Amino acid sequence: MTTYYGIMSALALINLIIFILFFREKKLNYYLLAILAIVTISNAGNLVMAMAKTLEEAYIAKKICYVGACFIPPIILMVIFKMCNINIKKWMENVLIMYSFIIYSMVLTIGHSDIYYKSVQLTKIGDATGIIPEYNIGHSFFYVLLYGYLLIGIAVLFYSLKRKNSVSRKNLWALIGLEVVTIAVFLIGRIIAPDVEVTPVNYVIDGWFLLYLNRRVTVYSLEDNIISSLDKQDDYGYIMFDNKRNYLGANSLAIDILPELGECKIDRPITNHNSLDFLQKEIDELEEIEDTVFELDKNEQHYEGHINRIWYADKPVGFLLEIENATDRYKYTKLLAEYNDNLRDEVDAKTAHIRSIQSKLLFDMANIMENRDDNTGGHIKRTSDVVEILIKTIKEYNILSLDDRFCQAIIKAAPMHDLGKIAIGDNILRKPGRLTDEEFAIMQGHAAKSGELVESILGGVEEEYFVNLAKNVARHHHEKWNGAGYPDHLKGEEIPMEARIMAIADVYDALVSKRCYKEAMSFEQAYKVMMESMGSHFDPQLEEVFVKSRDKLEAYYSE
Repeated sequence: MTTYYGIMSALALINLIIFILFFREKKLNYYLLAILAIVTISNAGNLVMAMAKTLEEAYIAKKICYVGACFIPPIILMVIFKMCNINIKKWMENVLIMYSFIIYSMVLTIGHSDIYYKSVQLTKIGDATGIIPEYNIGHSFFYVLLYGYLLIGIAVLFYSLKRKNSVSRKNLWALIGLEVVTIAVFLIGRIIAPDVEVTPVNYVIDGWFLLYLNRRVTVYSLEDNIISSLDKQDDYGYIMFDNKRNYLGANSLAIDILPELGECKIDRPITNHNSLDFLQKEIDELEEIEDTVFELDKNEQHYEGHINRIWYADKPVGFLLEIENATDRYKYTKLLAEYNDNLRDEVDAKTAHIRSIQSKLLFDMANIMENRDDNTGGHIKRTSDVVEILIKTIKEYNILSLDDRFCQAIIKAAPMHDLGKIAIGDNILRKPGRLTDEEFAIMQGHAAKSGELVESILGGVEEEYFVNLAKNVARHHHEKWNGAGYPDHLKGEEIPMEARIMAIADVYDALVSKRCYKEAMSFEQAYKVMMESMGSHFDPQLEEVFVKSRDKLEAYYSE
């Protein structure tokens, strides 16, 4: 039996440790912390009782055990009131706690007075020490505490279950389960093993219920804290849902804007209210994009809404809908828009002009670079045209899912792919003949330099999408599908699609064009080399694109 009390004591301590460790970064629920701490002390008292050798030691152990018996019932009752959103007066809480202190003060007289126990005898239950007390009048007051608080708690729970829509049903059933299991374990224990103290088991099971409740209370207290702190604001309404789209609550302004919310029940979906269907749709859209914005017109007022994820411990636990009364701003913006159309057009025109100048600067730099390179004359124009041919084939046969924005951007970016060669010395760039290994290593540096120049020149002028795409074309067009390329040794789909397309154009032009160190390869030979390189040098997905572009490419180079 001593082992039994030891296990129960250890389990109670584990519950307390779990509570502290897992919720140390959040504001602790001090009611639950107090219960788990008192349970740990009480179960330790039962273990001390089991190991007691003398009556004096048994007295001390029993007084420790009664810490839980006297103080857990009122604290659990206060937890019930709190979770049922029932506010009791401060003096009532003080009366509950004071009554427990009165009972415990009588417990402390054990061994010194007969007000609580008339007499006590030591007994043995297996290898554990126990006591057989003869109760006195003081113990009757303990029954009032034990059963009175229990009955009040059960009554409050069932009342809330029936009448209070603003309280989570899951929490209520968990609390009811705690009370029912406590009674059931006590009664079953008395029937099966009347000499064994079942309170330690009850305490451990109660601890499990409380850990579950605390996890749920953390989510709901998050909601309560947000709503209570923001409820005083006049311009913002807040609505909350859990991951399953169940309604968690709303502040007063949100209910004023959408009165149907007042009829919704906590922990229930809002599907029964057709006028609120748009909220469900907005939440569904949030699954696809990070921030969803919606507009709402009600009672001649214009509202703007945002939906964001609610996070707890790095995990999404629900959705927060923020509704702002934006009527004045909406009217002002609408009025201002009427005067800004011409100005916007003028700004757009100037911006387009600046971008045009910027692009021309890049093209001119590319041309300057190519004029320095005696080996690759016309390469920039030819590869740009090849890229356009490949893109048209992709669109014509719907081979890849590339949108128009991407297609236009890669054609525009293609002339910039060798821009970095402007930093390569003439002794290498204009060398008539093959490069040495050292010279080729220097030449390879043009890819990274090309990416840097594109980003430096275009950044802040062109839109970010185009800058990133053009940089990828410039930096990665010498990467290979098998990872043997440069400068970053990317492989497979790590290589951006725009760079994979550029690679085909770049290599094909090098094969079929005459260089100072080689003759132009025949179309048949070039085709064979390209096909053999599919899956090693080139993306195998682009094989169909190249094959279907063959006639167009050969016709282009034949001109």
